[in-house]
Amino acid sequence: MFRSPITLAAISGLAAATTIVCGSGKALAGYEIYDDSVSTCTGINCSSLRIPATLFGFGASAASWQGSFFAAPGECVRIDVISPIAAGTVDLETVTVAPNGTVYRNDDGGGGGRALNPVVKIASAPNNGWYTVRIGQYAGTAVNANFVVAYGRYNAGNPNCAGATTPVSATSSPTKLTEPRVPTQAAPDPNAPGS
Repeated sequence: MFRSPITLAAISGLAAATTIVCGSGKALAGYEIYDDSVSTCTGINCSSLRIPATLFGFGASAASWQGSFFAAPGECVRIDVISPIAAGTVDLETVTVAPNGTVYRNDDGGGGGRALNPVVKIASAPNNGWYTVRIGQYAGTAVNANFVVAYGRYNAGNPNCAGATTPVSATSSPTKLTEPRVPTQAAPDPNAPGS
Protein backbone atom coordinates (compact mmCIF):
# COMPACT_ATOMS: atom_id res chain seq x y z
CA MET A 1 0.00 0.00 0.00
CA PHE A 2 2.78 2.45 0.90
CA ARG A 3 5.88 3.06 -1.17
CA SER A 4 8.46 3.93 1.49
CA PRO A 5 8.37 3.73 5.27
CA ILE A 6 10.26 6.60 6.86
CA THR A 7 11.27 6.79 10.48
CA LEU A 8 11.57 10.30 11.83
CA ALA A 9 13.31 11.39 14.99
CA ALA A 10 11.15 13.40 17.37
CA ILE A 11 10.75 16.61 15.38
CA SER A 12 7.66 17.86 17.14
CA GLY A 13 8.84 21.34 18.13
CA LEU A 14 11.99 21.39 16.09
CA ALA A 15 12.35 23.10 12.75
CA ALA A 16 15.49 21.43 11.54
CA ALA A 17 16.77 22.63 8.22
CA THR A 18 17.31 19.18 6.78
CA THR A 19 15.13 17.52 4.18
CA ILE A 20 13.73 14.04 3.83
CA VAL A 21 14.33 12.96 0.24
CA CYS A 22 12.53 9.80 -0.75
CA GLY A 23 13.48 7.69 -3.70
CA SER A 24 17.16 8.56 -3.33
CA GLY A 25 17.79 5.77 -0.87
CA LYS A 26 18.40 8.30 1.90
CA ALA A 27 16.06 9.47 4.64
CA LEU A 28 17.18 12.24 6.92
CA ALA A 29 15.20 13.49 9.89
CA GLY A 30 13.96 16.96 9.20
CA TYR A 31 11.27 19.48 8.72
CA GLU A 32 10.73 19.47 4.94
CA ILE A 33 9.39 16.25 3.47
CA TYR A 34 9.67 15.78 -0.29
CA ASP A 35 8.00 13.00 -2.26
CA ASP A 36 9.86 12.88 -5.57
CA SER A 37 7.03 11.17 -7.45
CA VAL A 38 3.60 12.16 -8.72
CA SER A 39 1.59 8.96 -8.88
CA THR A 40 -1.28 7.99 -11.16
CA CYS A 41 -2.32 5.01 -9.01
CA THR A 42 -5.94 5.16 -7.86
CA GLY A 43 -6.06 3.17 -4.59
CA ILE A 44 -6.50 5.29 -1.46
CA ASN A 45 -3.06 6.36 -0.18
CA CYS A 46 -1.34 4.23 -2.83
CA SER A 47 2.25 5.30 -3.41
CA SER A 48 2.14 7.63 -0.40
CA LEU A 49 4.95 8.19 2.06
CA ARG A 50 4.26 6.77 5.52
CA ILE A 51 5.54 9.14 8.22
CA PRO A 52 5.43 8.10 11.90
CA ALA A 53 4.99 11.13 14.14
CA THR A 54 4.57 12.07 17.80
CA LEU A 55 2.65 14.71 19.70
CA PHE A 56 4.22 15.40 23.05
CA GLY A 57 2.38 17.81 25.34
CA PHE A 58 4.25 18.91 28.42
CA GLY A 59 1.98 19.04 31.44
CA ALA A 60 -0.87 21.37 30.51
CA SER A 61 1.06 22.80 27.54
CA ALA A 62 -0.31 21.66 24.19
CA ALA A 63 1.98 20.81 21.32
CA SER A 64 1.52 20.15 17.64
CA TRP A 65 3.45 18.15 15.07
CA GLN A 66 4.59 20.30 12.18
CA GLY A 67 6.17 19.63 8.83
CA SER A 68 6.33 21.03 5.33
CA PHE A 69 5.28 18.91 2.37
CA PHE A 70 6.09 19.77 -1.24
CA ALA A 71 3.55 20.07 -4.07
CA ALA A 72 3.49 21.51 -7.59
CA PRO A 73 0.59 23.52 -9.07
CA GLY A 74 -2.42 21.48 -10.17
CA GLU A 75 -1.45 18.30 -8.33
CA CYS A 76 -3.75 16.37 -6.05
CA VAL A 77 -2.18 16.31 -2.57
CA ARG A 78 -3.45 14.01 0.19
CA ILE A 79 -2.36 14.34 3.83
CA ASP A 80 -4.05 11.59 5.80
CA VAL A 81 -3.66 10.71 9.49
CA ILE A 82 -4.03 6.97 9.12
CA SER A 83 -3.40 5.66 12.63
CA PRO A 84 -3.54 7.29 16.06
CA ILE A 85 -2.60 5.35 19.21
CA ALA A 86 -6.01 3.67 19.23
CA ALA A 87 -9.31 4.51 17.62
CA GLY A 88 -11.26 7.04 19.64
CA THR A 89 -8.50 7.86 22.12
CA VAL A 90 -7.07 10.97 20.44
CA ASP A 91 -9.08 13.41 18.32
CA LEU A 92 -6.67 15.16 15.95
CA GLU A 93 -7.03 17.99 13.47
CA THR A 94 -4.89 18.84 10.43
CA VAL A 95 -4.33 22.41 9.25
CA THR A 96 -2.45 22.86 5.98
CA VAL A 97 -1.35 26.26 4.67
CA ALA A 98 -0.39 26.67 1.01
CA PRO A 99 2.44 29.03 0.02
CA ASN A 100 -0.15 31.63 -1.07
CA GLY A 101 -1.88 31.56 2.33
CA THR A 102 -4.82 29.32 1.41
CA VAL A 103 -5.80 27.31 4.51
CA TYR A 104 -7.19 23.76 4.43
CA ARG A 105 -8.49 22.39 7.71
CA ASN A 106 -10.01 19.05 8.64
CA ASP A 107 -11.16 17.41 11.85
CA ASP A 108 -12.97 14.07 11.87
CA GLY A 109 -12.63 13.45 8.13
CA GLY A 110 -12.39 9.70 8.48
CA GLY A 111 -8.68 9.40 7.67
CA GLY A 112 -7.38 5.85 7.72
CA GLY A 113 -10.99 4.63 8.02
CA ARG A 114 -11.38 6.02 11.55
CA ALA A 115 -14.05 8.68 12.14
CA LEU A 116 -11.89 10.94 14.36
CA ASN A 117 -8.84 11.00 12.07
CA PRO A 118 -8.33 14.06 9.87
CA VAL A 119 -7.56 13.96 6.15
CA VAL A 120 -6.77 17.01 4.01
CA LYS A 121 -7.32 16.54 0.27
CA ILE A 122 -6.21 19.37 -2.01
CA ALA A 123 -7.69 18.65 -5.44
CA SER A 124 -5.52 21.18 -7.26
CA ALA A 125 -2.51 22.58 -5.40
CA PRO A 126 -2.51 26.36 -5.93
CA ASN A 127 1.27 26.85 -5.80
CA ASN A 128 4.64 25.28 -6.41
CA GLY A 129 6.31 25.03 -3.03
CA TRP A 130 6.14 23.91 0.56
CA TYR A 131 2.79 23.40 2.26
CA THR A 132 2.98 23.86 6.03
CA VAL A 133 1.16 21.09 7.88
CA ARG A 134 0.21 21.24 11.56
CA ILE A 135 -1.39 18.29 13.30
CA GLY A 136 -2.62 18.63 16.86
CA GLN A 137 -5.48 17.85 19.20
CA TYR A 138 -8.57 19.49 17.68
CA ALA A 139 -9.34 21.73 20.69
CA GLY A 140 -5.73 22.60 21.54
CA THR A 141 -5.59 20.28 24.54
CA ALA A 142 -2.27 18.82 25.66
CA VAL A 143 -1.99 15.19 24.55
CA ASN A 144 0.74 12.63 24.10
CA ALA A 145 0.16 10.53 21.03
CA ASN A 146 1.93 8.54 18.34
CA PHE A 147 0.31 8.52 14.92
CA VAL A 148 1.12 7.96 11.25
CA VAL A 149 0.66 10.45 8.43
CA ALA A 150 0.36 9.33 4.80
CA TYR A 151 1.48 12.03 2.32
CA GLY A 152 1.00 11.56 -1.39
CA ARG A 153 1.24 13.59 -4.60
CA TYR A 154 -1.06 12.48 -7.41
CA ASN A 155 -2.12 13.54 -10.88
CA ALA A 156 -5.01 16.01 -11.28
CA GLY A 157 -8.43 14.39 -10.95
CA ASN A 158 -7.07 11.44 -8.95
CA PRO A 159 -9.59 9.61 -6.69
CA ASN A 160 -7.27 10.31 -3.71
CA CYS A 161 -8.65 13.86 -3.75
CA ALA A 162 -12.33 13.01 -4.35
CA GLY A 163 -14.44 15.08 -1.94
CA ALA A 164 -11.62 17.62 -1.63
CA THR A 165 -11.21 19.71 1.50
CA THR A 166 -12.76 23.13 1.03
CA PRO A 167 -10.33 25.96 1.81
CA VAL A 168 -11.38 27.94 4.91
CA SER A 169 -9.59 31.07 3.72
CA ALA A 170 -7.50 32.27 0.85
CA THR A 171 -5.23 35.19 0.40
CA SER A 172 -6.39 37.38 -2.43
CA SER A 173 -4.61 40.33 -3.95
CA PRO A 174 -3.39 42.61 -1.23
CA THR A 175 -5.83 45.33 -0.39
CA LYS A 176 -4.45 48.73 -1.14
CA LEU A 177 -4.36 50.80 1.97
CA THR A 178 -5.45 54.35 1.47
CA GLU A 179 -4.22 57.33 3.34
CA PRO A 180 -6.50 58.20 6.23
CA ARG A 181 -8.74 61.09 5.51
CA VAL A 182 -7.64 64.25 7.19
CA PRO A 183 -10.61 66.34 8.18
CA THR A 184 -10.62 69.51 6.22
CA GLN A 185 -11.49 72.74 7.91
CA ALA A 186 -14.74 74.08 6.53
CA ALA A 187 -14.74 77.55 5.13
CA PRO A 188 -16.22 80.07 7.57
CA ASP A 189 -19.93 80.60 7.11
CA PRO A 190 -20.46 84.26 6.18
CA ASN A 191 -23.98 84.07 7.65
CA ALA A 192 -22.88 82.83 11.07
CA PRO A 193 -23.36 85.27 13.99
CA GLY A 194 -20.29 87.34 14.59
CA SER A 195 -19.14 87.17 10.96
